[in-house]
Amino acid sequence: MRQTKRATVRERLHIFNCCLCHPPPPKIIRNMETKVLSSGFKYQNLPEGYVRPESERPRLSEVSECKNIPVINLASENRAETVQQVGDACKSYGFFQVINHGVSTEAVEKMLGTATEFFSLPVEEKMKLYSDDPSKTMRLSTSFNVNKEKVHNWRDYLRLHCYPLEKYVPEWPSNPSSFKYVNSLSLLLLCLLLSEISFTHQWLHFSFGKGGADCLPLSRGMVVTDIVSKYSVEVRELGFRLQELISESLGLEKDYIKCTLGEQGQHMAVNFYPPCPQPELTYGLPGHTDPNALTILLQDLGVAGLQVLKDGKWVAVNPHPNAFVINLGDQLQALSNGIYKSVWHRAITNTDRARLSVASFLCPQDDALISPAKALTDDVLQPFIGATRTQSIIRSFGLGT
Repeated sequence: MRQTKRATVRERLHIFNCCLCHPPPPKIIRNMETKVLSSGFKYQNLPEGYVRPESERPRLSEVSECKNIPVINLASENRAETVQQVGDACKSYGFFQVINHGVSTEAVEKMLGTATEFFSLPVEEKMKLYSDDPSKTMRLSTSFNVNKEKVHNWRDYLRLHCYPLEKYVPEWPSNPSSFKYVNSLSLLLLCLLLSEISFTHQWLHFSFGKGGADCLPLSRGMVVTDIVSKYSVEVRELGFRLQELISESLGLEKDYIKCTLGEQGQHMAVNFYPPCPQPELTYGLPGHTDPNALTILLQDLGVAGLQVLKDGKWVAVNPHPNAFVINLGDQLQALSNGIYKSVWHRAITNTDRARLSVASFLCPQDDALISPAKALTDDVLQPFIGATRTQSIIRSFGLGT
């Protein structure tokens, strides 16, 4: 039987952009104007609810390309040099890109492909997951916080919690099938059981033998085969490697940051920015810092949109092949006593092409107490902040839900 070649991620994005030129039936358009942007409708003018006051607009003509953002090779055999590069980047930018990072090309390609497939679904299918309730751990939504903001952002996003996997995978989307594809039916059933049944030691002992819960594949850290889980596991490992390098660059023990942050939460935002009729009037996301500890961003290689505030001016961070963009969050700025910066950044839009990005956030555990490391404070350098419980801060930004 003749097999057809599967379209690449870039080809699927091209097809998706082409489809945006053909409006859906009027019934769908009316339904979606107050919900999500990824309805397939191509706007001729920017809706009033997205227009920023003149003083808050992005002034795109004043933005220059930043050619100096560090690109750090994590496969270098000279660890001392890598630590130095990370430290310099954290001091000067708060942002850097990493290559040879250990996240497989297959995981990256499949993650982008699955994200593209999701936002290409019929709008009625996507709306089954829609919520404007920030407390939901899995939801499709639009803008940032539509219930509180006065002006909306030109963005749809899918929010997921990614750790622990056995807790959150069962609530993830099942459409497209590639989102939660599992080779083993038994593994899928175990996920469902773990989410629905309150296991007791006695029940596990009876059902699984002396091993109890430890004989369950997910309990032993088995690498699952579904696309988004595999990507999440690999990105989490990258985040821990980076935290070790950041700790060492501050002159701290390698495990200092990981130990201070505790059992870290992990969240994901799959962002979709449709073509915008008037990008000079709005944002995909306005300027902000991240309230978490560390952000690992996968950019769409074909479409730029990330900008960073450097020396009081906005500069464009164009995608680098096979790289992740890394930025420090507010928690690491506090832990470093302000030596390292949580930098302001934003996402802008364009008129021609849809843009995808996948942001993964590592967050301190709920009861972690974040304060400057004692080794980084003295009589001259006073604490940047006092000790702070992290959960109330993160919740206020919708990351700790």
